[in-house]
Amino acid sequence: MSDISVSKGVFAHKGSYKIGQKKTPRSNYDYSNELWYIAYKETWDIIQTKAESIRSNMISQLISDLQSFVSSVRSNSIDIFESEIPTAMLLTGVNIPDHDKIFQKIVLTLRTLTLHVAILWSKDSNNIKNIVSDTVFQLINKKGEDDALEIKKSQCNMRALKLWYLVHCDPSDPLIIIISDFESFSPSVLHDFILILSSYSDTIKFVLVFGIATTLHVVHRSLSYDATSKLKVKVLHMQTQIKSLADILEGTIFSSDILFRLTGRAFQLLTDIFLFNDFSVDRFLQHYKLCTIYHFYGNNINSLCCQRKNIKSRISALTEEDIKDLKKLPSIEKYLKTYQQLDQNKELNDTKFRKLIEILLIQFHEYMIRFLTVLKCLHSLVSTLPKAPLGKQLREVYTKTVYSSNVTESQEYKECLQLLNFLSKEELLTKLESIKTILEEDTEVEPLVKEFHENLTTRMNEIKNASLDVISNDNSEIISVNQKLTRNQLKEKLFKMSQTHKRSPYKQAQFDLINYLDQEIFSVYLLNPTEVPMNEIFCYNDGNALKQHIRGSVRGAIHMGLNDPQMYLQCDCCKLENEDAISTTLPDLSIIYKLHLESKKLINMYDWLQAFSTIVDPIEDADEERDIDPQIQARFTRAVTDLQYLGFIKTSRIKTDHVKRLT
Repeated sequence: MSDISVSKGVFAHKGSYKIGQKKTPRSNYDYSNELWYIAYKETWDIIQTKAESIRSNMISQLISDLQSFVSSVRSNSIDIFESEIPTAMLLTGVNIPDHDKIFQKIVLTLRTLTLHVAILWSKDSNNIKNIVSDTVFQLINKKGEDDALEIKKSQCNMRALKLWYLVHCDPSDPLIIIISDFESFSPSVLHDFILILSSYSDTIKFVLVFGIATTLHVVHRSLSYDATSKLKVKVLHMQTQIKSLADILEGTIFSSDILFRLTGRAFQLLTDIFLFNDFSVDRFLQHYKLCTIYHFYGNNINSLCCQRKNIKSRISALTEEDIKDLKKLPSIEKYLKTYQQLDQNKELNDTKFRKLIEILLIQFHEYMIRFLTVLKCLHSLVSTLPKAPLGKQLREVYTKTVYSSNVTESQEYKECLQLLNFLSKEELLTKLESIKTILEEDTEVEPLVKEFHENLTTRMNEIKNASLDVISNDNSEIISVNQKLTRNQLKEKLFKMSQTHKRSPYKQAQFDLINYLDQEIFSVYLLNPTEVPMNEIFCYNDGNALKQHIRGSVRGAIHMGLNDPQMYLQCDCCKLENEDAISTTLPDLSIIYKLHLESKKLINMYDWLQAFSTIVDPIEDADEERDIDPQIQARFTRAVTDLQYLGFIKTSRIKTDHVKRLT
C-alpha cells in the first residue's frame, strides 16, 4: 500500500521500465528462400524496372521543354522581359496522386540549371505572408544536409531576397518558383503574390512555373487582367492519362518479357479504377503489385511462372505435396482426363508428370507470345473502324478477348468483319501494312511470323493488282417481264441469282483475305488464356478478392469489428463461443451494438440502458427496474453517442425517448 499515495503523483516513482530496455523481437517467418517468394521477387523486379523506365519517358518531353524554356530565360537579359515574369504553364492533367513525384523530378532537373528553386504547395500558402516567407526561405537557404541556415524564416521578406540576390547571384541566374497545384491556391493570394514579384522583376530575374491540372481557362478565371498582364506565358503539355496507361500496359502486361498476366475481372477492375477514379499511374502500379503478391504468396507451384531456362530447376525443386497441388488445378485435371483417355495403357508416374508439366509450360510460353502478337494485329485492323465495336485502345480489345469465352464468336467481332468488307482499297492496304510492321518487329514467334508474313504479302499483292470493275451477270438469269412464274418458281429463281452474284476481283480478294484472317489466324490464336493448360500458373483473374482489398467495405469492416472485437483486439477476454453471445468483458460500444441488433426499428432508451446495466453489472435476484449507477449511465451515454456518430442510429422525432435504427 506504500506505493499507492499522493506522493506518487508528485515525486518520481521508480517503475519497471528502464531506459534502453528493448522488447524481445518477435520471431518472424523467414520466407526469403521460399520458391514462391523468389519467383515473386524476380517477376516484380522486371515489372518495376520496366515501369520506372516508362514513367521517366512519360515526362521526358515535358522536362526537356521546361529545360529549354529556363535556359532561354537565363541567356536573355532582364531588360528584354520589360517587367514581365516568364511563366511556364504545365498542363499535367488530373492525376493528382502522381503530382508529387512529377514535381520532384522537375525540381531535380531544374537544380542542374540553377540551385535557386522554390516549390510551393497550397496547404502551406494560405495567406500572402506565408507564401512570401516560404518562397524566400527556400531560395536563400539551399537544401543540403550540412548547410547552415543563412536566414531565419521570420526574417524572410522580399527586401531581404533582393539584397541577397544582388550580393550572391549572377544577374543572369533566374530564381525559379514552382506553384505546384495552381487550382488549390487562393486566387487573391496568387494575385497579390504575382504583383509583388512583378514590382521586383526589374532587378531580380524570376521564372514562374504553374502546375495546372485542368485547362488554361482556370488561370483567367482565377486571376484578373492586372495580374495576367504581368506574365509572359509559355504553355507546356504532358501526355494524356489515357496515353500514360497505354504505355504502362504496353511495357508490362502486353510485353512478352513479363510472364505474369492480369486477365478477366482483375484486369478490368484495375483499368476501371484508373479511368474512372484517379488517373494515377503510381496507384495502378501499386494495385498491380498487390495482384502479383496475391498470385504468388504461399503458393510454391506458382514459382513455375518463370523464364524458360529456369523451368527444369523450378520443377525439380517442387515437393510431392506441391505436385499434388499441381494436379488439382482445374486446367490440369481437364487435360489429364483427355490425356488418360488417349493413352489408357500408360501410367503417369511422378517422373513422367514432371516432364509433361515442362512441356505444357513451354507450350504456354509459346501460346502467350503468339496470342499477344495476333492481338496487336487484330487491334491494328479494327481500332479505326466506325464506332470501334471492339474498342479503340489495345486494352479494350485485350479485355474483350480475356473476358469472353471466345472473342471470335462475339457480336462485336462479327460486326468488325462486316465493316472491314466496306473498306476502300487504300484503307485496307494501310491496315495490312501496319500488320506487316507488327510481324516484322516481333521476332520471337518465327514460325508463325514467317508463314503469316508470306501469306499476307501474297494477298496484299493480289489486292493491289485486283481490278475494281464488276463483271456483269449472265443475261439468261434476268427475269423477263412477260415471263410467268409461280411464287415458288420466282423464289427459286431469285435464290439462284443471289448465289451466282458476281464480285469484282478486288472484292473477291478482300473477301478471301478477311476469311483467311478470321478462320486461320484470329480463331486459332486468340483462344482465351483460361482455356489453355497451366493458365493458373501465369494468370491472375480473381477480381472479387482483389476488389475487397482495394475497395474495402467500410460498413462491413465496422460490423465485423463491433460484432466480434477479438478479431481486431486479439485478446482472450473478447473471445466468444458464438457471434450472438454478449460477454461482460466486451467493450461498451460492442455491447451496445449487439443489443441494438436485437431491437426493432425504434429502440426505447430506458430499456436499452436497463439491458446494458444488466450485462455490465449483473446482480442476482435483482428487480428489473433498479437504480442505475451514474458511472454505468455515463458509459452507456458515451457508447450510444459513438454508435450515432458511426451512423447506426439517429434520434427519433416520433418518440423523444426512443432512437431510430438506420440498419
